[in-house]
Amino acid sequence: MSNFKKVAPALALALTQASTMLHADESSLMIEEVLVTAQKRSSSLQDALMSVSAISGEDMSFRAQSSVEDLQSSVPGLNISNTGGAVLISMRGIGTNVFSGATEPGVALHIDGVYQPRPSIGPLGFSDLARVELLRGPQGTLYGRNSSGGVINFILNKPSEEFEASGLVRAANYETLGAVAKISGPISEHFRARLVLEGEQTDGYIKEQPGNRNSNESNGYGSRVALSYVSDGIFSADLSYLYRYDNGAGMSSNAVNRISPDPQRELTGFVFLPIATSQPDDAITDEPWQRKLNYHPDGERRTVNVSTKLNWSWDALDLSYTGGYQDHFRTEFFDADYTANDIYYIPGRHDSSESFGHELNISGDTEKLQWLAGLYYFEEEFSPYLPADVPQAGGGAGIFVRPKTVEDIEAIAVFSDITYAFTDQLELNLGVRALQDEKNAVQNIAFYTAGGAPIPSVPGTLESCENLELKTEASKVTPKVGLRYAFSDSFSVYGSRSVGYKSGGSNFTSCGDTYDPEEVVSAEIGIRSTWLNRRVIANMSIYDSQYKNFQTLKLNGLRGDIINAKAARITGGEIEAQFLLTQTLTLSSNISVMDAYYEDFADDDSSNPDAGEQDLSGVELTRAPDYTVNIAADYRWPLDLASFDEMRFRLEHFRSADVTLRPFDGPADVQEAYGFSNAFWALNGANLSLRLFIKNIESSEYYLFAAGDSTGRVHGSAGAPRQYGVELNYQL
Repeated sequence: MSNFKKVAPALALALTQASTMLHADESSLMIEEVLVTAQKRSSSLQDALMSVSAISGEDMSFRAQSSVEDLQSSVPGLNISNTGGAVLISMRGIGTNVFSGATEPGVALHIDGVYQPRPSIGPLGFSDLARVELLRGPQGTLYGRNSSGGVINFILNKPSEEFEASGLVRAANYETLGAVAKISGPISEHFRARLVLEGEQTDGYIKEQPGNRNSNESNGYGSRVALSYVSDGIFSADLSYLYRYDNGAGMSSNAVNRISPDPQRELTGFVFLPIATSQPDDAITDEPWQRKLNYHPDGERRTVNVSTKLNWSWDALDLSYTGGYQDHFRTEFFDADYTANDIYYIPGRHDSSESFGHELNISGDTEKLQWLAGLYYFEEEFSPYLPADVPQAGGGAGIFVRPKTVEDIEAIAVFSDITYAFTDQLELNLGVRALQDEKNAVQNIAFYTAGGAPIPSVPGTLESCENLELKTEASKVTPKVGLRYAFSDSFSVYGSRSVGYKSGGSNFTSCGDTYDPEEVVSAEIGIRSTWLNRRVIANMSIYDSQYKNFQTLKLNGLRGDIINAKAARITGGEIEAQFLLTQTLTLSSNISVMDAYYEDFADDDSSNPDAGEQDLSGVELTRAPDYTVNIAADYRWPLDLASFDEMRFRLEHFRSADVTLRPFDGPADVQEAYGFSNAFWALNGANLSLRLFIKNIESSEYYLFAAGDSTGRVHGSAGAPRQYGVELNYQL
């Protein structure tokens, strides 16, 4: 908590230094204005009443950012990991700490404004991005469910007004190959179309020993078809179809052992064979990209995503409808003890999700008032199947658990957001959302021996159930109030208070067990500033978020359950700055400082049950480091060559403080401070681009999440080692 006392003066000093480090500038030098739709209307990023970052698709392509986790070093307060084909996103200390197959995200993902309910959709649409907008802090008013940590909105390219076509090929280490083809343009007076095809393969960087066998290889391909209708009248429409399929070991868990399991340890009241079944060389411990397995992993993931946007625009009124449909399926097979011994096996965990979302907005704009009102409806059928085999449990008889649930989710909301300008300098923002969530589940959990004989239910240990009906529902009003004062066109301050909400639900591996919704009240003040005729942009925010019924995942024997901590608190501050030093050189930096901790929470460590229940009040939240820093230099040289007119080079470095991965102070529960550097180089021309990249130049070893269980093991997933490659892009 003492860290936060240093936040305000440190950030203020940094902004003061930023304003004085540059002197007399050329009037022609200016950082380009960035427009965002974070408040569901187009506005300058500098006018937003929230902490929002935007990254263009062009910049992401130059920096070889081909997945969500690549965004981590670009935005303050963002922590992203990937395991089992699922993305674990934490923003300002809030998000998903371990993927269990049943968790919902705490940071909401949207594609073109359409909510994506599951964190395992993969790099959907990444090869055709116009930009990414990242909204930090609770966004309960405009974005609703599961946005207590923030929102990431991927905005895809629309069909172009003129014909264009391009082809990209990529080659990188670990036998990585990829290709993207695009064609776009008008097909009639009012209709435009766009087609994107993509595919890639990689051997992966995790190896199985002995033999150095590939252990997270994957293959994937996808497509996008987009249509736009544009007229001279009041109506326009956009339709987008996305398809993505991936398979291979990279679609299952990529974890390795930090502390290897002890097969003699008691497991949910049953014991393994009473002999030493493990040998010292059965496991590889604390090597981030190596492991021993007795089952080679495998998995697949398929996603179909359809979105529609209809717009009617009159002089004083706009009406829009956004609709989305998603059909998603994912399965994985993997050796869950990550050793050559047969302790845990996941024999085909899978989940399927079919969802529909509808949003209707009406908005208007007068000289002093901007207003928006909306209706939202969402439904999903979610079917997780979460089996686990423990062949040596029960004195060698084996315990095979087969939990299957079908859950129907329905969410309804009405919301409004208004901004009123009292003067040219002072404006007030008010918002409110009234929502209702309902989940109805039918739960089946059964236990069998290795021979197929049913195991009777044991209360408190192995509890089975058949067609058990569960219902959770909640209603919530999430208001927001904000005030912005512009001292000039280049300097403004804002303050806001908002309420966020994450839905509760049922634990699919425990009969009849439910968890409560998570709620947050957050206050934020910030500065938006430009200096020296927009040669410097420096934005700062300070926030305080208080959480009630904070959701966290606990592994308990054969179960993975979401539990609630009574209270948690996160305070912190952030800076984003850009400095255009010359016509060709730009420096940028983002800084996050954070003090995130449980205020009221007690829990036992599933990997060390002998310690009993531990008071974790005051302990740092997982994946919420005290600070992160990213600095970058971006240089552009004009060229006069036949095929190229510019050379571009970027060097960046990311640094993080210690990261708590589990709150129990064990030997593998904290990732010590780490850092890595990336470099990018390109030759750009009107038609041809050649790009080189190298990520994690130092090949730094660091872990991004960890989990433990009652065998005494702790396993975790590491960041990628050094990656380098080349891209060639040709555009007509």
